[in-house]
Amino acid sequence: MELAPARDAMRARLRAEVCMKHTARFQETLRRLAMIDEGFVEDEVGLGLGLAPASALDPKTAALLQVAVSVAIGSAPVCLEWSAGRALAAGATGDEIADVLLAIAPAAGLVRVVCAAPVLAIALGYDVVAALEEPNGP
Repeated sequence: MELAPARDAMRARLRAEVCMKHTARFQETLRRLAMIDEGFVEDEVGLGLGLAPASALDPKTAALLQVAVSVAIGSAPVCLEWSAGRALAAGATGDEIADVLLAIAPAAGLVRVVCAAPVLAIALGYDVVAALEEPNGP
């Protein structure tokens, strides 16, 4: 009879430990996804965020294409900023990123491009919203 309460207490403690491990895992997963931990994504799901080893595209072109796709699919601002940062790190210029918007506008739609422009501007260090509010221009 005395074994049943001890056994139940042990089971409850084990369930709590398992639950805590799951909680810690989901928290760690969400934290690392929120900070766009590329290595974590590659390790966990095998989603390579870089170029394939045999790619015919140079890293800058691939990064500019990632900006274009991010805009075209209406990615969240943090994703747009991240893709712009990757493009800059790969050697792209602000002019090239702006030209990507002009190039994809006919296919992606003007609304997507207009919505992405202020976010990409911030990623490039330019506050287009503040510039629009200035009465005499920038």
